[in-house]
Amino acid sequence: MAGGIRIISGSARGRRVACAPGLAVRPTAARVREAVFSIQGDRVAGARVLDLYAGAGTLGLEALSRGAARADFVEANRVHAAFIRENLEHMGFADRAGVFCQDVRRFVAQRRPGGYDVAFVDPPYGAGELRHLLPALWDAHIMAPSGIIVVEHAQRPGGPPAGPWHTGRTYTYGKTAITLLHPPGAEPDAGPHGNETE
Repeated sequence: MAGGIRIISGSARGRRVACAPGLAVRPTAARVREAVFSIQGDRVAGARVLDLYAGAGTLGLEALSRGAARADFVEANRVHAAFIRENLEHMGFADRAGVFCQDVRRFVAQRRPGGYDVAFVDPPYGAGELRHLLPALWDAHIMAPSGIIVVEHAQRPGGPPAGPWHTGRTYTYGKTAITLLHPPGAEPDAGPHGNETE
């Protein structure tokens, strides 16, 4: 997969995303990545972005390319985290980003309230992480009052276990689904793209 991923749009359009060869990582497919940002419209521009289970960091890098004010990447694997730092340097985004090589739930518990406008959550499929993480995100109050959580998960009936979050639209792309979560009463403005289910 090394060298096969490119930024789709924005200031770093066409730039390659370096990935660690031979290690298990599932970068978000280009078609799904484009859909994620099309769904959100202009929300990412100027936003404070969080990329959890960052892997290759493609979602956070794409957000920075499209004008996000800042992106923090959380990735427990040291090799993947090192590649994210390398990509940030090469694309000129290092001064607008942080890379945290630690457990996602530990990171969430340590953050200040209200810090992020958009969070990308892409845990390993089938690992059961969302059941614990989504309540932890709620309890930590790290999302802005109108913040949105974009969850990538395996397509399945019922969507991810949202806990206290309000489940918005779900969009399916083959075996992959994207579900939008937000605080009750703060439904994001997201237009229909892809195969939508609610």
